[in-house]
Amino acid sequence: MIVTIEKVIINLLTGFLAVILVVYPRELLKAHLVVLAGDSTPKKLKRTSLNPFVHLDPIGTTAFILFDFGWSRPIPVVPMKNRRIRKVLIFSSLIGSILGVGLFILYGIIAKEVDNKFVYVTFYKACKWSLTYAIFSLFPIPPLDGSKLLGAFLPDEYWDWYIKYEVYGILFLLGMLLIWILPMIMEPFVNFINHITDILIIGKGG
Repeated sequence: MIVTIEKVIINLLTGFLAVILVVYPRELLKAHLVVLAGDSTPKKLKRTSLNPFVHLDPIGTTAFILFDFGWSRPIPVVPMKNRRIRKVLIFSSLIGSILGVGLFILYGIIAKEVDNKFVYVTFYKACKWSLTYAIFSLFPIPPLDGSKLLGAFLPDEYWDWYIKYEVYGILFLLGMLLIWILPMIMEPFVNFINHITDILIIGKGG
């Protein structure tokens, strides 16, 4: 298949728009939940604004477009020893994945009904990436939600250790991408999600 500049540009545009559709609703909801729980950090750092770009992680966005999986910027939480905040972290992490499954269905229905090819490709990608992220985000690796779930159950004496080493999670993911280990691990999972997406939108697996 011949790859043209036009195809590359369309792939980048549809991919970028799809990432926004995947990331923006769930991260905005999670940010507001944390604020409602009593931690104003997300609001101070403008994570509750209507600007979708504040939720995008450059590496995670690139990974979505190139490898069909990725991640967003984590919602910042400061008083993590607060028990109420811990409960909200658990709830917001789970609700993010639940919302992701809902977006998978919603975007799949939209993709199935639209006639415009550009819009179709955008929502097709958003559909499959919503389900991918709903599951992948539960992996216990920072900045993914799974690390917040794990951290929420840590005893108080381990919180300082958790905060200290949480920053290295993104470096770990980047390293796994650069040496191609993470894409190889994720390939069967991504293929399965593609199959499920095709069943939802087309009516049969690819």
